[in-house]
Amino acid sequence: MCGAQPVNSQTDAQEELLSLGEELRELLSATRMELQDTKADMKSEVENLKRENAALLSRLAAAESQVETLERGVREAPKVAFAAALTNKGYIQADDSLNMNLVFEKVLTNVGQAYSTETGFFTAPVKGVYFFRFTVRDDMARRWMDVRLHKNGQQVVQLEESGDDGFATYLSSGLALDMEEGDTVNMVLPAKRRVYDDYANHSTFSGFLVFPL
Repeated sequence: MCGAQPVNSQTDAQEELLSLGEELRELLSATRMELQDTKADMKSEVENLKRENAALLSRLAAAESQVETLERGVREAPKVAFAAALTNKGYIQADDSLNMNLVFEKVLTNVGQAYSTETGFFTAPVKGVYFFRFTVRDDMARRWMDVRLHKNGQQVVQLEESGDDGFATYLSSGLALDMEEGDTVNMVLPAKRRVYDDYANHSTFSGFLVFPL
């Protein structure tokens, strides 16, 4: 029986092959599971990306809506601004016993037509915060300058200055006021006081709507 394979050798080879096959099956099974896990992870990642993209699109749409609302608010917001100089007549003086309502008759700007050159009153067209500014001039030759800003007939600001040097002197101030629709603002010259203006517009009164409320 020269050259015949021993039975034990054949059995060992078969067992080795069977063992190798089992390892290959386990490896293949593990590879399949890894592929399945990878696919699941990729699917989950894709779903996360989709959700994140949807959230970003939603925030973008909300931001665009806010911008549109702001732009519409700017377009639709009332536009109110005025500026007027006092007169070309030189000196204006109040009566000895009566205050004088100053009418700034030379309109420089009157957007919204809220200032009246007939009455000298500014009337708020909408509720909001307004800013007002005024400047008046007189020549200080033994004189006392005095000017006041009134809201709805009540004094809000009073500026005074005295002197006797004969030089031109100015009083100037500005402030923001809460205004209801229909509220009025005007400038008042107290009794016995005077102010000066000419073509150079030394004395002015102005205001504008800062924002509606």
